[in-house]
Amino acid sequence: MRSNSFLLFLLAAAAPIALFSPGCITAPPSPADAPAPMSAAGPLHTLDYAGNQQAVESLDRDIAAAGTDAGKLAALESRLVGALRRADATPAARQAVCQRLGALLAVAPARPVDAATLAAITPMLASDREVDFARLALEPVPGAAIDSAFVAALANATGRTRVALVQSIGNRRIAAAVPALGGLLNQVDAATAAAAATALGQVGDSAALTALRAAPNATAAAVVEAKLATARRLSATDAAALYRELQTDSRLLDHQRATALRGLIDVEPASATGRIAEALAGADWAQKQAAIEAIFTHPAPGLVGSLAAKLPEWDIPTQTAVLTAFGRRRETVAIPALVAATKHTEATVRAAAITALGHVPGNRELVALLGGLAAADDTDDAKLARQSLARLDGPGVSDAVLAGAGSAAAGFRVVFFEQLGLRNMTEGIPLLVQGRLDPFTAVRAAAVGALGEIAPASEQRTVLDWAVGATDSNEQSRALRALVNVTLRNPNTADRARPVFAAIEQAPPAVCVRLLPALSRFEDAASAECAARLALRNDAAVADAAAATLARWTDRTALVPLASVAEKSPVASTRATAVQGALRYLERNREPWSAELTTVFAKLFAATRDNDVRQRLALVLHRGNDAAALALAKSLQADAALADVARDAAQAISANLAGPPAMRASGGSRQLRNVFDGNTGSRWSVPTNGAEWLEIDFKLPRPVHRLSLDQAGRTEEFPEHYEVFVTDNPKEPGGVRASGAGQRNKTVIALPDGTRGRYVIIRNTAARDDSAWTISELLVD
Repeated sequence: MRSNSFLLFLLAAAAPIALFSPGCITAPPSPADAPAPMSAAGPLHTLDYAGNQQAVESLDRDIAAAGTDAGKLAALESRLVGALRRADATPAARQAVCQRLGALLAVAPARPVDAATLAAITPMLASDREVDFARLALEPVPGAAIDSAFVAALANATGRTRVALVQSIGNRRIAAAVPALGGLLNQVDAATAAAAATALGQVGDSAALTALRAAPNATAAAVVEAKLATARRLSATDAAALYRELQTDSRLLDHQRATALRGLIDVEPASATGRIAEALAGADWAQKQAAIEAIFTHPAPGLVGSLAAKLPEWDIPTQTAVLTAFGRRRETVAIPALVAATKHTEATVRAAAITALGHVPGNRELVALLGGLAAADDTDDAKLARQSLARLDGPGVSDAVLAGAGSAAAGFRVVFFEQLGLRNMTEGIPLLVQGRLDPFTAVRAAAVGALGEIAPASEQRTVLDWAVGATDSNEQSRALRALVNVTLRNPNTADRARPVFAAIEQAPPAVCVRLLPALSRFEDAASAECAARLALRNDAAVADAAAATLARWTDRTALVPLASVAEKSPVASTRATAVQGALRYLERNREPWSAELTTVFAKLFAATRDNDVRQRLALVLHRGNDAAALALAKSLQADAALADVARDAAQAISANLAGPPAMRASGGSRQLRNVFDGNTGSRWSVPTNGAEWLEIDFKLPRPVHRLSLDQAGRTEEFPEHYEVFVTDNPKEPGGVRASGAGQRNKTVIALPDGTRGRYVIIRNTAARDDSAWTISELLVD
């Protein structure tokens, strides 16, 4: 008896969504076509693929409640058969019933399937429309009676019904069907012959093999694959004979013969080493690939040692592949061959050997070898050696790395200092700290770089002093990076950077300029304030560097400080840098308008007389949404160079102050509020049938320069072809102001100069099958 828990699992898998599983005759409708749920469930026999599913859900609850009670299960079986016998049962109902019968009968208490049940289902095996339904009911159910039903139905079947029955016979591995399947190998219909061959391979006994050997087309892909499948079910002796037959058949494709070789290696482990070596010595790359794959996992004793001895005899690509396989096996016996190959004249062989050494059990000798290669002049080999040394594991490896960092020659110290960081060897921190006194700049740079990788926050002062005192450019950049890393490890975000602020503000100008970039990596308000203080100094170099640092901030933390610097800095170039940095941020980022933003704009306008910059600021000011922003825009109209763009800004702000736009659309009306909600996680979406439209009412006429239709990651859900109208009368919108093909990710539509109106209408005028037009956020400029 199968467990009740398994029954529950199958029934859960056969829930309403299972109506759309493979084998269904009727395709499910798309979500857009699905009607709204019915208010009440109809009878089971009226079930619809897209309609109310309560009848089948109720049935599932009854089946689950029956558990393993034989009486209840029999009653349910009778109920399902009764539904199946109804002449007016829909296809969806018949499929649902058959799925549940299959689950029910497969896990019911051991007993023959009721004759009435078989009588209701077996006629469906002869129906082109219902054979898949019958398979759902019968294929999971064990028993000779079910086998006989499939075999009997096959005798008179044709076309796709016959193919379906053959597939079920193969899945059930019905040995009694072998004669019938063998006969079907002669079919002209390729689908039938291929299905028969596959089924014979699934049966996989000696009779099936005899039938496959008699196939009229012995090299057909399905026949060869079936023979390979059969070999996996035969005894080792019989399988080996079949694999040899296939491997040596020159008529077969290379990959088929290679699969046979791989099988032969597995079933005859005693000869595996010889067969692998023979394939590696040959010229057939398909056979070589099968042999190389076997090296990774085959348990043959002495395999690696035997192959290592023959390695120099093979061509360069083969040596490279075998060395890689040696590394994957992680056996000590491979080490001598790998070490020897590191001296090979061919770069690909050396690379494979060096990489493989990082995977085998490590020791002090390998540390020395890889350290030497990492310190050598050959850049490619050195890079690989560094990577392998970082992976190397084994007795004495860490001790050898630590010893090398403390006493090796300068070139080796660089390598081993780097390894302390790469291997996260915190026990080496004292050596790294001492490295600051090393006479060689490369060693000092490596030491401070490693310190940045592993030092705790408590070493901040050490690294800070190093960064302040470093004189070599490489050492300086590494020290600065290390300072940032060590500082960020301190969980006390409020105070962790204060020592850095103090050092920068007290340092000589040249050092101050050098350390300033660290502030933008901390990206907190205190760091921005520090940069702003430095930007107000009279020293132009310091002030410019500080403003440039603020301009590199990636969030709005630096926006207000930039505006303050633009307003107050005594250095003209610093003011210009601050204005440009703030403008770049404002152009690239949108956020809800605030009084603070209006103040920022007022300071930026006051800080620059550059007409190009002021024009760009005025364009962004269009997003303003308070009375102060409107007053600012109106005041700018007195500037002849800004009059037109300032007038546009005032009109746009007036429309913004009238409230959120009103919208209408051809569909998806309930989603329209998502278009302007500032949340790219929500969306408006309609199918692209070629007649969709979206109308936006700004409530007042306004200028419109650019529309950005952001799909927020829904790459392909753009309008297939758009037309844009901007008008004061949506009933007579006039001519098209812009048109074109939608774009992946975000469709950006530039409108002609002078475009203005109360309404914007966007139409999709071309269909695209099985897709949608989605707007997660519509941005208006």
